[in-house]
Amino acid sequence: MAEPIEVVNAEMTCRTLDDLFRPEAVSSVAVCDLADPRRMGLISRDRHLAVSAGSLGYGRALLTRRQVGEVADWSPLVVDPAEPLLDVVARAMRRPARQRFDDVLVNDVVWSVVSTSQMVRGLVEVLTR
Repeated sequence: MAEPIEVVNAEMTCRTLDDLFRPEAVSSVAVCDLADPRRMGLISRDRHLAVSAGSLGYGRALLTRRQVGEVADWSPLVVDPAEPLLDVVARAMRRPARQRFDDVLVNDVVWSVVSTSQMVRGLVEVLTR
C-alpha cells in the first residue's frame, strides 16, 4: 500500500522543493535531519503550498534561501511496516484535527509513505470481504 518517498536533507534550500512537487503524484517529501538521521520530518504538498504562498503572497520569494528543515513537520506519524492496518488508521485518526489526514511515513529498508485516505480505503476493503 505504501509507496517509496523522496528523502531530502534538512539543509537543502526550499527552492528545490518546487521541482520535487512538480509531478502531481508526489504528495509528500520526507526530510532527514543529518545531525540525527533517526529524526525524520515530512513536508506535504499542502504544507509546501501554504508556506510558499505566505501570508502576503510573498512566501516563495522569502523562502528561497531558507532550509527545508525550517518548514518540515518534525512530528509526523511514523509506523513500522508490520503494524496492523487497523492500528495505524486508529493512530492516524487520533492525531490533532489539522494533522489527521496528513500522510504517514513507513519506516522500512526504504522509507515509504501512505496517505490516510489510501489506508481507510484499504481498511474498508478488508472489512467488507
